[in-house]
Amino acid sequence: MRRAMSGVGGLIAALSASAALAAGVKTYNGPATQMRWGTIQVTIRVSGKRLRDLSASGPMHRPLSRKINESALPKLRAEALRAQRAHINIVSGATLTSNAFAHSLCAALVSAGLRC
Repeated sequence: MRRAMSGVGGLIAALSASAALAAGVKTYNGPATQMRWGTIQVTIRVSGKRLRDLSASGPMHRPLSRKINESALPKLRAEALRAQRAHINIVSGATLTSNAFAHSLCAALVSAGLRC
């Protein structure tokens, strides 16, 4: 019967596994894509040939921009992670943000050797 590792030994094993996983993840930045109300930029994290995570920054300086982007960017992120590419649905009411997001994401994916 195997004994579960506990204490310091278990922590070291967990940290080693986490470091090994993180070592295989590479980060790629899409270009800062200008739209009418500001700039959108996507950063992706890839492991092997799989999109593992992404983040995006967008304009938040105007109240309307903040409202749109706080709603749209999480939706676009979820859609891109599901699709594993930049061919995603736009968010209604956030067409400019959606198009700039897709452009930046596509360039980052191509940099990573993945399909757009």
